[in-house]
Amino acid sequence: MGFLTKASRFLIRQLDVALLVVLLLVKVYIFSEESGTLFITLEPLEYIKEFFAWLTGKETELNIFEGVAMISLGTILLATFWIVFLRGRKRLVAIFIMNLLLSFVILADVIYFRYFGDIISITVLMQMGQMGDVGDSVFALFSWRDLIFLADVLLMIPLLIFYFRKTKGITPPKHSFVPRLVTGLLVLFVGYQLTFVPFNKSMENGGEWQFNKLISNMRVYNFTGLLGFHVANIDRYINDNYINKKVYSDEEVDAVEKWLGERTPAASSYSGMAEGKNVIVLQVEALQNFVIDRKINGDVITPNLNRLIKEEALYFPNFYEQTGLGRTSDAEFLLNTSLYPTAKGSAYMLYPKNTFDSLPKALEEKGYNTNVFHAYEPSFWNRYIMYNNFGIDTFFSQKDFGKDEKIGMAINDNDMLKQSLAKMEKLEKPFYSHIISLTSHHPFEMPDQYNVLNMEGYGHYDKRHFRNYLQSIHFVDQAIGNFVQDLKDKGMWDDTMLVIFGDHSTGLTKDDPAFGEFADAKEALSYFEADKNVPLIMHVPGVEKPERFDQIGSQVDMAPTILDIIGGPVEDQHWLGRNLWDMDNRQATFRDGSFVTEDLTFIASSDGAFSKGACYDRAAGKTVDVEACKPIHANGVEELRMSDDVLDGDMIERFKK
Repeated sequence: MGFLTKASRFLIRQLDVALLVVLLLVKVYIFSEESGTLFITLEPLEYIKEFFAWLTGKETELNIFEGVAMISLGTILLATFWIVFLRGRKRLVAIFIMNLLLSFVILADVIYFRYFGDIISITVLMQMGQMGDVGDSVFALFSWRDLIFLADVLLMIPLLIFYFRKTKGITPPKHSFVPRLVTGLLVLFVGYQLTFVPFNKSMENGGEWQFNKLISNMRVYNFTGLLGFHVANIDRYINDNYINKKVYSDEEVDAVEKWLGERTPAASSYSGMAEGKNVIVLQVEALQNFVIDRKINGDVITPNLNRLIKEEALYFPNFYEQTGLGRTSDAEFLLNTSLYPTAKGSAYMLYPKNTFDSLPKALEEKGYNTNVFHAYEPSFWNRYIMYNNFGIDTFFSQKDFGKDEKIGMAINDNDMLKQSLAKMEKLEKPFYSHIISLTSHHPFEMPDQYNVLNMEGYGHYDKRHFRNYLQSIHFVDQAIGNFVQDLKDKGMWDDTMLVIFGDHSTGLTKDDPAFGEFADAKEALSYFEADKNVPLIMHVPGVEKPERFDQIGSQVDMAPTILDIIGGPVEDQHWLGRNLWDMDNRQATFRDGSFVTEDLTFIASSDGAFSKGACYDRAAGKTVDVEACKPIHANGVEELRMSDDVLDGDMIERFKK
């Protein structure tokens, strides 16, 4: 047998591994399409032509380095090169296992991105115990087209069974190990080059700062590709938490404390107005501002909230949520600590032992009894530990509520609010009660008897998502209306400051036409602002008429605002937020570096590079030169960095020494 014949047969025997590589590359490409990120800039044939031109040292425009195609192929080769060394059954089993494992990782990232707009990190995986409790939400994000990620894996199972039966007792022919060794090492070398050449070029072209400044996992993905992200993420986690855990010097801690001290909060015309009054903060699941004062087929969606706004409350329509991967728990964190959530996962899971200058502790110093009402498991999001750390006296959780009608994850909000108020009546006054609702949790499934809004003519809306969202919010609005009336009937209204706010967006994806249509948010700017916009409504005892405040505000501002209204010493707190009536340079900054001000909105790119972001003139609704947003963006990034340093270094504990 001639050399060419042997070589050709050897290459044919490698087609199984080559097919695995191609299939995985296609799946990574699908993730890129799903996430709207750049995979490749050239047509496949043009890409191959330029690739070989670059490989042979010819002058090219280096378009092959744009996107993550090259590094994605490189990381797949690095993950699979060792299979070339195997033969027979071991080889097929290895192909099956790698295909199953990597396909599952890619699919999990696709599903996770649909809800969070991010990639699963190692810290999120450590919180997987929470996922079983929100399984309905995750399941609702699956699509039939997602079967493409596992179709080849499922097809392999009967083929493997057939092959194993046919080859039972048959010893595979022996082939020289040398060609496999040489080929495997060659694949390893090529994979290494395809991974680290584009990565190093990105670092050399100014990407090192962006790679190391973890504001968004998608920024890291832009330099590593999908599979490379997971390797880099695990490496970063091990390095940060075990090998090279950052230790902040006294000088660094002093610098952060000085920076926070210079953010002296301003008093307002409402300072001390609710001193000595009870404080109830109602955090409403997925309540967004676009449903306020809206109708569908003549049915008012939020009649009770509308009435409260128009007749007796302070209303902030330009108020924005700033949650990250921790979603509801992040909203609680923002409320209680006036710090930004972390980009690494949930602050509740990552920093349970930190010391915080919390709103409950500040209120406790004013003589308040502090408590939380949440009709779910106390261990979910580590609440039972974090609440104790915040200075919460009592946590009324699932076991403390009666077995009324359950909707979704817990008893319905109407019964939950009634039971909570009955417990509040028995509390020592004044009290601070933080209530976290659940009925309007994604995927917003409601029993038929509560689907009372007339949806005729809106059949094109996704039945399991947007239509049900409106129905669930209408139900929750009725529950809030009953709660307000009960406060009045029990004589508690005039002695209670009530704060109502939405915790985060619905989680509805950009490709849901219902959201864009109903919220009038079909363009990038309008969608972004509508998606982030949640209502803040406050009833303050002593305020005789309703008032609307159009200044920009965000969840990080809630703690200093509440403490100011009840007359607390806001200047003693190490908080990032400001009183909502402090009108100087108001800015809502988001975890990915995006922001909203009165005049400008900046939407960060998925890879986090400032130059690739979009800067909008809000009044004109049009993009302007991105440089116009640069100073405000820099201010927001500095706030994010300071907040991260406070958390990573547990600095508040050191401030107090």
